[in-house]
Amino acid sequence: MLLARGAPRIFWGEVSRVIHVSFARKPSQPTPPAARRESARDQVSRVSVAVLRELQSLQGTGDQILDALVPRARLLQLAAGQRLLRRGEPNLRVYIVISGQLRVELDDSPLAFIEQGETVGELSLLAGSAATATVAAEKPAQLLVLDEETFWWLAESSHEFSVGLLVRLAKRMRSNNDAVQENIALRRQFEQAALSDALTGFRNRRWLDQTLPRIVQRHLHASEPLCIAMMDVDHFKQVNDAYGHAAGDAVLLQVGQLVRANLRPADFAARIGGEEFVLVFPQTSMPGAISAAERLREAIADAAFDYDGHPLPQVTVSLGLVALERSANSLELLARADDALYAAKQSGRNRTEWPGRDASGPKLNPDR
Repeated sequence: MLLARGAPRIFWGEVSRVIHVSFARKPSQPTPPAARRESARDQVSRVSVAVLRELQSLQGTGDQILDALVPRARLLQLAAGQRLLRRGEPNLRVYIVISGQLRVELDDSPLAFIEQGETVGELSLLAGSAATATVAAEKPAQLLVLDEETFWWLAESSHEFSVGLLVRLAKRMRSNNDAVQENIALRRQFEQAALSDALTGFRNRRWLDQTLPRIVQRHLHASEPLCIAMMDVDHFKQVNDAYGHAAGDAVLLQVGQLVRANLRPADFAARIGGEEFVLVFPQTSMPGAISAAERLREAIADAAFDYDGHPLPQVTVSLGLVALERSANSLELLARADDALYAAKQSGRNRTEWPGRDASGPKLNPDR
């Protein structure tokens, strides 16, 4: 049997195998299903062989099979907007569009349109499950109705119908896979936006909270050095108060550009709020991290900042730099870096501070 009543258990990833088998097998002689007594309520218009022959879904099916199909095939008329299938409700029929157009929708949003000669309803029938989407007439439509018994008889009798059905299902699945891939890409974009700082393009606090613990554990497990620095723009509040928040954003943007230009390729930065950044130096011991931090601090102090073509006062940063210690975790590492940053502020700002460095300069109120 080309398609059997056990098909609800067919794994559609084997569509190509089923198609191959169907091409290799000659269809059996059609045996029309037993005539079924109809009540007056069931009686509807019959469809002619000439109409069936023109349908894409039945093209190639022999006239003998079509003649046997006529007593069982029925016509259904739908007005525009009339519903055919409702999501979540059982369906045991396959519908072929003779004329008009159907609309497939989910939560009242159109997902696809079913055109003349195409089929709908076969997936829920094959899977033995409820309809996965709502289907209604986009335009007045005339449909050919195949009940479950007729569908299985036709699938067994007509090699061409079965192959065409499998090919259409394969194309539909590929289209669905494309849609899934597009949704995955969109989700990744949203996730990227949720983990990034819109102003500087750096990672944000959420990303740091999720990622730094893994970075720390990886370096501890590999016994590799790791340093991080907490960096703060000095007197940033004064810039905002004197020149406005737009000028403050311009300063942060230019600081971000300088950070990006002066960090090494393996290093990365996160803006964790306001004028505060965290710099991560993977596989780097304290001497190398000090060199990188000082290079960045000097580049910012030497840069000319401006907003809307107008020069701004000199901008400097203070940094607190620490190295990963055995048995430490990310929270302890950040806390130690923040303490070192506080010491840099107390020691006069525009300074990199790390444990063991002798403090120098006047003691100031660390107003950040």
